[in-house]
Amino acid sequence: MNKIDIFDSVKSKAINELSPEILEIAIDSVTKSEIIKDIPIFGLAFKGYDLYKNVSESFFTEKILKFLYELNSIPFVERKAFIEKLESDEKVNNAGKKLIVILNRLDDIDKAEIIGKLFKHTILESIEFSAFQRLTHIINNAYIDDLKLLKNNKHLSYINPDVKSHLHQVGLLNQSISDIEKQRKRQIRTASSSTAIPQQIFEYNTNEYCKILMEFGF
Repeated sequence: MNKIDIFDSVKSKAINELSPEILEIAIDSVTKSEIIKDIPIFGLAFKGYDLYKNVSESFFTEKILKFLYELNSIPFVERKAFIEKLESDEKVNNAGKKLIVILNRLDDIDKAEIIGKLFKHTILESIEFSAFQRLTHIINNAYIDDLKLLKNNKHLSYINPDVKSHLHQVGLLNQSISDIEKQRKRQIRTASSSTAIPQQIFEYNTNEYCKILMEFGF
């Protein structure tokens, strides 16, 4: 497994030939596709690894294709230059191998699509690679339906406290305790007749990683 590096596939010219139709065809047809065979990770040598044997072939293949498909609008030369620059950076160690491990662990195909969109914008230099790496771990640990609630929802509208708590735990939201004095002033300002003493509650707001996800991941 350690010999498999997703970056070899990111540099492949064949990515530009990926289409929605290819993503939809049956798995046995995918593995026979000439376009797919030209992508290194789907080469014959890959089938000899335990990773390919032990993981559900269709699920793993779909995740890889979903990820790579999001990159097909970026010219080959641009993708190749980005990966070569990244691989020459001594601070980035085995990043391609680590990314394939993350993609393998994902429990939902839509997560692979989100990570693909984020990596596209990393190549386009809208996202720092270090932020991309952190987001891949966050996405892996999050519940996909919770992530989808963040789409076009910068004010976190209609998200219940339990979901917000989970999003805080995985690293997407900041948590603070409500200001009781502000609640009292709000009662006075709204001429509330309530005599109830305001209670401390948790408040949540988006952090920098959540903002990146909202802008580029959907």
